[in-house]
Amino acid sequence: MRNHLTAEEQVIVALRRITRAADIHSHLLQRDYGVTGPQLSTLRVVHRLQPVSTGALARAAHIGYATLTGILDRLEEHGYVTRTRDASDRRTVILKMTKEGERLLASAPSLLQSRLREELVRMPQSEQTTLLNSLLRVASLMEAEQANELEVAE
Repeated sequence: MRNHLTAEEQVIVALRRITRAADIHSHLLQRDYGVTGPQLSTLRVVHRLQPVSTGALARAAHIGYATLTGILDRLEEHGYVTRTRDASDRRTVILKMTKEGERLLASAPSLLQSRLREELVRMPQSEQTTLLNSLLRVASLMEAEQANELEVAE
C-alpha cells in the first residue's frame, strides 16, 4: 500500500499513526493514574521550573494559554498544583507543586510508551540523535506554518 501513496500522503499517515499512539497512551495514563499525557507533561515542567509563572510555563512546555488553562484547572482540582497571584504583579499567576503532585510524579510512568522507550535505549546514540533531530525538524516546520496562518488571520 505504501508504494501507491505519494510522499505527502505517507507523511500524513505517519503523523496520524503517531498522534493515535500518543492519544492511546494518554488514555491509558488517564485510566491508570488519573491524568492525561499533556497533564503529566505539564506537571513535570512545573516540577522542574517551580515556582513558575503561567507565561513561562506555556513557553517552556510549548502549550497555548487556552490549553494550559484547562490543564492547570484539572491539575489544581486534583490537588497537584497551587496557583497564587504574584505579590508584586497581580496579573502574574505563580505555580507550585503540592505534596500530592510530588507523589504522583514519583509513581507515574514515562511519558513515552514502554516499547518506544525500550527501543530508544537500544539505539546507538547517533541514531537517537538523528531521530530526535528529524522529529524536531518536523515540529519546527509545522509550527512555522501555523505561525504564518495566525498572522494572515489577524
